[in-house]
Amino acid sequence: MNHCIESLTWGDFVIHAIMDLGISSAVPDPSVYYAGSFGMRFRFWFQDPLKLCRVVLAEVCDANPHLIVSGELRALQPVFQVYGRRQVFSGPVVTLKVFEDNVLVREFLEEKGNGRVLVVDGGGSLRCAILGGNPVVQAQNNGWAGIVVNGCVRDVDEINGCDIGVRALASHPVKASKKGIGEKHVPVNIAGTRICDGEWLYADTDGILVSKTELSV
Repeated sequence: MNHCIESLTWGDFVIHAIMDLGISSAVPDPSVYYAGSFGMRFRFWFQDPLKLCRVVLAEVCDANPHLIVSGELRALQPVFQVYGRRQVFSGPVVTLKVFEDNVLVREFLEEKGNGRVLVVDGGGSLRCAILGGNPVVQAQNNGWAGIVVNGCVRDVDEINGCDIGVRALASHPVKASKKGIGEKHVPVNIAGTRICDGEWLYADTDGILVSKTELSV
């Protein structure tokens, strides 16, 4: 019997690692195989993972009205612009509160992300950018899944070339100050929603959901 032991997205492809040399009828064709070690081989086929994930988030809302009513699952107000190549992302939340200052933002993104999402409450300021291209490149390289900014970004062309999800209110050419003032791992209020450190954030082209626990999607 074949066992699909891992599935992950890579660009426009979905990759499944399948034990032994048989063919799983559950996997659509056309496909390409690559023989690996330990009796595994990898099967590649062209799909659109964005469409799959978009449907999932909508269905999560439709199937769990009780979680929305109780506040276990919250949808952020649709105030964010979409940046970065990764339009669909999710992960455990790390919170940061700053105002027109990006020192702590850069410090966080210099750390290993391990698939986390940095949520930055920049006070909704539209007077300068608290996130630029260089920190986003670092975040991509350090394994952050995404960044949500209640404020502005700049270096948009550079950000849009990065394989990471970024949400922000707008773009702005003026850079932020560098005083290093802010609060880490504190509850923040963004887009009508209270978000706490350690919660889970899910984003796609329909919007952003925050859950108190990891969802089975």
